[in-house]
Amino acid sequence: MKRNTLPNPHSRAEVLRARRKYTEQVVFAVIFTVVELWAIVAVVVLLDDNGVLAVAVSIVLSASLMALWDTWRTLLMFGRALRAWLPEALPAADEKADEKKEPERPPTSLLRL
Repeated sequence: MKRNTLPNPHSRAEVLRARRKYTEQVVFAVIFTVVELWAIVAVVVLLDDNGVLAVAVSIVLSASLMALWDTWRTLLMFGRALRAWLPEALPAADEKADEKKEPERPPTSLLRL
């Protein structure tokens, strides 16, 4: 597994990259949620079967709902950690000052694997 670190809050480029990546993840999660909910409704409405197939479909549908729940839980947890970690205002665009002196990062309780 690749370990992703949180961005340096004093680097403008890293802050912008982290915010853009989080926004992309939210957009993909919304699209994924809409498609999954549409598929669940379609299967429930169109399935006219009893027995083993109905049990299998219910298991698959419950797994898809758990995947949706896990996606949003992870996304919201990362969003909270990102908002707590990054500054409200963007740092100055002067990247040369950041290269000379690396400021100390605040401690975080987020562990990303």
